[in-house]
Amino acid sequence: MKFLKEVELSAILESIKSGVESDAAYAELVVRYAPMMRGRVLSMFSEPSEIDEAMQEAHIALHDAALAYDAEKCRGVTFGLYAGICVCNRLKSHLRSKSRENAKVDKFSEADGEAADCDIESFLATRDMCQRVMNIAEGLLSELEYAVFRLEFEGYTTRDIALKLGKTPKSVDNAKTRIAKRLRTSNEIRSILAED
Repeated sequence: MKFLKEVELSAILESIKSGVESDAAYAELVVRYAPMMRGRVLSMFSEPSEIDEAMQEAHIALHDAALAYDAEKCRGVTFGLYAGICVCNRLKSHLRSKSRENAKVDKFSEADGEAADCDIESFLATRDMCQRVMNIAEGLLSELEYAVFRLEFEGYTTRDIALKLGKTPKSVDNAKTRIAKRLRTSNEIRSILAED
């Protein structure tokens, strides 16, 4: 296998699924998606011991997502979005489990606590909502802004987005400001996000 930084994501996923050089491929996948995993973990957990456990759960979810992702079945949903949903669902499940153990509810409502670990309806609804928002955003944003929006949504840092797009971090930050303004004023997006 080539130096993994030069390998396309699809080749990395295939390598993980086939078991050929899967350790190296998974290590590269972790490097690419570490910012997303860390962001999700830090948004739900605050204690150092909780963060370590939650990061392990996020790694498991990323690996499971790599094995399960099928681009043809997930039409229009990128691996990054799919992995983000898988990580988020696993972390919610872990949080519910910890809450039951400690007899306390931390950061989620009772409705979240009652949700099934792998609620396919919830996943499909989330995927559909994300796809609708992405479709509207594509029409509202410039080509650069939309590229920044997708990469930000997949969990990339400003620095990583700048490197991927060949822009400066300042131009990426400026694009993010414009994106936020345009999306905040979109009635279509607000109505989608308000749906239950």
